[in-house]
Amino acid sequence: MRAMGSWEWIVFAVGLSVSFVIAGIVILKAIARQTQAKTNERREALQKLNFRFTTKIDAEKSEQLDSVLSIQKLQGYSKKSLASGVYRDHPVQLLNLESIYFNGNIAVQIRQTVGLIPLNQSVPKMIITPKNVLHGLGELFGSKSLSFPTHPDFSRKYTVKGQQLELIEDFMTPQVLEFFEARPGIFWAVSKNTLLYFNSQKELYSFHEIERFLKRGTRLASHLNKS
Repeated sequence: MRAMGSWEWIVFAVGLSVSFVIAGIVILKAIARQTQAKTNERREALQKLNFRFTTKIDAEKSEQLDSVLSIQKLQGYSKKSLASGVYRDHPVQLLNLESIYFNGNIAVQIRQTVGLIPLNQSVPKMIITPKNVLHGLGELFGSKSLSFPTHPDFSRKYTVKGQQLELIEDFMTPQVLEFFEARPGIFWAVSKNTLLYFNSQKELYSFHEIERFLKRGTRLASHLNKS
């Protein structure tokens, strides 16, 4: 079998490189089509819900949003779109955020939908986070979180932190605690009398997903407004 000469190696290498480039273009186009299809699906869902949708968020609005997002350290995320409307008599904003970080040489993209609902009374600032292994380790080293002996299932699923602990306890009525017990895994917070909530690293597109998300947020807002 004859060995390839230098010229043949060059032709082979160029052909292989072109193949990789073409494959990359095909993959990128497929991703773009999929992303556009999801975006269209979300627009249609929001139209059904009579929500206004925009991808243009001015500096003043962005600053207002950051003042609330900062409680969950989300203010540094890029704001991709904002939808505003009323659901079950509650004004609601749905914000889609994006963040990219590098793990070695790999770029990791995080996208998630955050709900923002203003409350009609003064509610203490608090963070309600699904428990994980790190919370357990933190408790071993003295990290404090509110616990509710009457609702051990809540204390097992969530950690509650804030500065005005007595006021927070007053707002955590049995109805509120039972609401959380039935819906584990969601991140919640209250800042500047605004309820903020999201599923970690989950962006919403379909009508079913968005409506379910709205039902959860507005139901909790109703409980907090009655507390």
